[in-house]
Amino acid sequence: KVPIFIVATTMLALAMLLTSAAAAGALMLPLANTHARLQASSMCRAHASTTHTAMWPSQLRLESRTDIQMAGFEQKAPIAGLERVSIKVSAEQEALESLTASCAAINGAEGIIYAIGGQRAEIIAEGPRAPLEELVRVIQEMSDAASTCDVCWQTTPTGAYEGQRFKMVTLKPKMRAQIKLEGDNQTLDYYTRHLQLEAVFNRGLKLSSKRESAELLTLAVEGNSPRLKSFVRWCQRGPPLQRAQRVSVEWSSL
Repeated sequence: KVPIFIVATTMLALAMLLTSAAAAGALMLPLANTHARLQASSMCRAHASTTHTAMWPSQLRLESRTDIQMAGFEQKAPIAGLERVSIKVSAEQEALESLTASCAAINGAEGIIYAIGGQRAEIIAEGPRAPLEELVRVIQEMSDAASTCDVCWQTTPTGAYEGQRFKMVTLKPKMRAQIKLEGDNQTLDYYTRHLQLEAVFNRGLKLSSKRESAELLTLAVEGNSPRLKSFVRWCQRGPPLQRAQRVSVEWSSL
């Protein structure tokens, strides 16, 4: 017969061996997982490095392109050779009435004059830089101690004043504008989708529109004159991707 203490000692030793084996297995599993993750990370880095090297020539080609893109869409290009300037004048009524003749005498400059009340006017002129600088000089020379002349060069000419020789529009608090937009079918469709947002929601104007043909859209817009003036400029500049070929505006007071 085997003494009972020998049996107990043997069973205790077996239990300790089994516990040690289980602990070793639990320790090896995280190590194996860590090794697998390191291998996967190394493979990803190698793949990324290979992909970057393969894409580099195409990236160089993209950077060398001259068209303008934003969010994947081609944008309308700026109008080459045109500048835009705003000249705000405060002077006696007689001097303001002579602005049209003085501005129209500058060859190469085109635009409009807004009489905004209180013996004040704003001249919006577009054209090449040299004629516009000459226009600014002429208006500044007309100024005296009793008048002011504030010049602001703007970065977004619209090209909408072709043939317009500085007609003066007297802005009342409430005005109406009859606007004709001419362009291709896709351009006018794009305008139509933005009209309610720009005229009604953004500026609080009253708007009615009619598609006369595939290439002609007419608008009747009424409301606060500064907001209406802002909407007219939006029509001239166009939505982000389009610009009308021609924009004509007839102003009247309410």
